[in-house]
Amino acid sequence: MPYQRHAVTGPTGSSRLGLAFGIAAAAVILFDMSLNLRKRVPTWRLGRAETWLKGHIWLGVLTVPLVLFHSGFHFRGSLALLLTVVFFLVAASGAFGLLLQQFLPALMTKGAPGETVYEQIPHVVRQLRVEAYEIAAAVCGPIAEAAQEKAESERIRGNPRRAREVLAWRPAVVADEGSPPLRRFYLEVVRPFLEGDGRTGPLAETAAAERTVEGLCRLLPAALHEAARDLADVAAERRDLAVQRRLHHWLHGWLFVHVPLTAALLVLLVAHAILALRYSY
Repeated sequence: MPYQRHAVTGPTGSSRLGLAFGIAAAAVILFDMSLNLRKRVPTWRLGRAETWLKGHIWLGVLTVPLVLFHSGFHFRGSLALLLTVVFFLVAASGAFGLLLQQFLPALMTKGAPGETVYEQIPHVVRQLRVEAYEIAAAVCGPIAEAAQEKAESERIRGNPRRAREVLAWRPAVVADEGSPPLRRFYLEVVRPFLEGDGRTGPLAETAAAERTVEGLCRLLPAALHEAARDLADVAAERRDLAVQRRLHHWLHGWLFVHVPLTAALLVLLVAHAILALRYSY
């Protein structure tokens, strides 16, 4: 209020108070940017990461009034306007990321209860493909059309270190009576679903998957119902992984907007400071 009342021509960033607000805002912005360095070098004994993150959030909020007070709510010149626009985009993307981090982990726990380390998802999907093949082959015999899964299964069974994992499983020598529908279900529905992104096909939704398996069981002898449901369980795990991947992209994808905007903000901030000093002195 004194800043506003005592400024003859209105509050400006070149006045003493305006300059103080600007320096404070720039200092906070530089501190917020230093969080990235803190993450990259976790061995530095510079306080807890949680404390840094809280400082990043709350001091980041403080920069909004500081920037507005510095400018006197007027943005004179194209550079100042561009700097302000980028600043508010950075603030908005940061607020969006904070909201995502508050709500998405709970959704991930609910939507993907069997949570897997994100980087391991492709490996887990390959394991599910082999598991589905072995469930089908245990009833239908070796399935030549699934050559990749068949070769991977044989490679695992030939590995002495994993012998205990595969002792209980062997492909059927002769296909069980009434197994052709299960074989078709594996080749035409389950295998394409596991090869895809887990978001399309009759197994992509829980209710639709249950109806599909119920219809399959009506075509199968009672002794093969368990194998059909085992394939459905594998598909359910693939659905969970698809949900986890999608939520993970939302949880971290905003950084691909926030970080480049922050770099642009730093460049514009330096240019703004240089021009302000040049024309002020």
